[in-house]
Amino acid sequence: MRRLDILDLHDYYDFNFNIEDRAKEIRNQVLKGQYKASPPLIYRLEKKFGICRHMMIPSPSDALVFQTITEHLAPLVKAATPTEKAYYTQDKHQVKLPHEFQPRSPVPWFFLWPRFQKDIMKFSTDHDYLVVTDVTNYYDNIGLRELRHIVSSRIKTDEVILDLLFNIIEQLSWVPDYLPTSFKGLPTINLEAFRLLPHMMLFEIDEVLETQTSGSFVRWMDDIDFGVDSIDRAHTVLGNINDVLKSRGLALNLGKTIIYTSTEAKKHFFFDENRYIDDFQEMEPLGAGYEKDKKEFLRRFSEHLKRTDLRNWDKVTKRFFTVAGKHRILGLRRYCEVLFQEQPGIRPNILYYLSLLGYSPATAKVILRILRNTERYDDVMLLQFVRLVTQMEVPRNKLGQGFISEFRDLLDPLASDFDLYCTCWFAAKYFRPNEIIDLLEKTRSRWINEQFLARQVVSMLPRAFLFKGDIVRRIMDEQFTSGPRDAASVATNIKHLVETERLNKRLTSFLLPDEIQRPYPLPKYLCLMALLSSEKLRESDRKRIDVRKHVLDPWFLHWLEDYGLI
Repeated sequence: MRRLDILDLHDYYDFNFNIEDRAKEIRNQVLKGQYKASPPLIYRLEKKFGICRHMMIPSPSDALVFQTITEHLAPLVKAATPTEKAYYTQDKHQVKLPHEFQPRSPVPWFFLWPRFQKDIMKFSTDHDYLVVTDVTNYYDNIGLRELRHIVSSRIKTDEVILDLLFNIIEQLSWVPDYLPTSFKGLPTINLEAFRLLPHMMLFEIDEVLETQTSGSFVRWMDDIDFGVDSIDRAHTVLGNINDVLKSRGLALNLGKTIIYTSTEAKKHFFFDENRYIDDFQEMEPLGAGYEKDKKEFLRRFSEHLKRTDLRNWDKVTKRFFTVAGKHRILGLRRYCEVLFQEQPGIRPNILYYLSLLGYSPATAKVILRILRNTERYDDVMLLQFVRLVTQMEVPRNKLGQGFISEFRDLLDPLASDFDLYCTCWFAAKYFRPNEIIDLLEKTRSRWINEQFLARQVVSMLPRAFLFKGDIVRRIMDEQFTSGPRDAASVATNIKHLVETERLNKRLTSFLLPDEIQRPYPLPKYLCLMALLSSEKLRESDRKRIDVRKHVLDPWFLHWLEDYGLI
């Protein structure tokens, strides 16, 4: 869940710490036929022109059930796959105990998409024409009953597993107000289960393409590309694909269906640029002529920006920013503001680039300028900036504190629930403890009965525990007796940390992993503060906590020193 857009200030550590009990509870509910999905957190994500799609964050229990079922089905799906030419991104992870630290893995897309491009390059050079198309509003138009029928016909598994899976999906499907469900459309949740199922639904299309193009095709979910030697053949294949889709209540998107010549395909798929980026990202930063190579990189990027009319321009732009960040090429900063405003799809990559550059007065100015001058239409943009600024190791000198003060002035906790959430995330690192208490009291009516917000508020409390212990205990006691279940769960876990008497492997592997994390995660820092606040923790154990080895951020160290915890 660390890969999702909306993160948890407690890192769902309460769920992980009690995973055995939680898993037993889930198993009992499933076996009794009583398991129900919890209401998801729904947020808006801008696509373009202010138009947003509704995205969802499931509860940890639902995410665990989905991934467990997916990992059971995945080998069966792979065995039933009619071709290796179809791609979808998987949630790869190492199987470890849930309390053990797992570094965030590179986005699978980053590795798969270049392979996808190379497949296209191969068959497009062997044919006179390249056809690109996709399915109209694919996720929104998938019939759940039809999808269930296709899945059950392709793989052999117990019906009750599919009953459970599709029952939860129907419960999570977004329905405005109290309208009846239409049994149409998959919830837009960035988990593997919601990519695996629609991937399977197009296996019939894969079989048609394999036969009619002699294997000269690739598919990335509903994006389809194939090579042919004549316009007539292209029309025939497209017609056959559309007929199969119509039998499933779907249709090709004619507005996005284009037939390119091989020369046009080379331009639109940026074959030369992708090869160049592949080579550059493997380059040694200290090699001979590296500065000259960086200038060439900037020149190529400048030329690339003139080709926004080409089909895969945005995907290649993402690769440019990612590689530039890893090689710390500062020259792309001058393009960030305009591209951020005009291209919502590449915003995460721009912010990732800035995060890789790290804090500097010049980067700080870019961040503030973008945030001031970009209209917000969704619930994610502000959070992306807050996460960027809280991940940065901003110095506590005059320039650094000035930057934090200016950024803070751009936050408005009363504008919406998501803005309050963003302010809480920012406050957890940069507010003084009395300011945290004032924020919670001022916004009490907003978060007190709201599951997710109440959870975030309680997660912040370790920052103020030693400053206003009576107020913090009162808020925690309220959660125990009458607060939302999620908030009570976090309060219970914080209480456990504050009353810890001895260190154990679960605590040290989560808070003080062998692999030093930089930056040290904010949710983990809040848990560490709770642990260090324990009066019962033995002195011998306290000496084992080498805080300065793990925590390097100037603001984190300042609060720990201010409280006398180190």
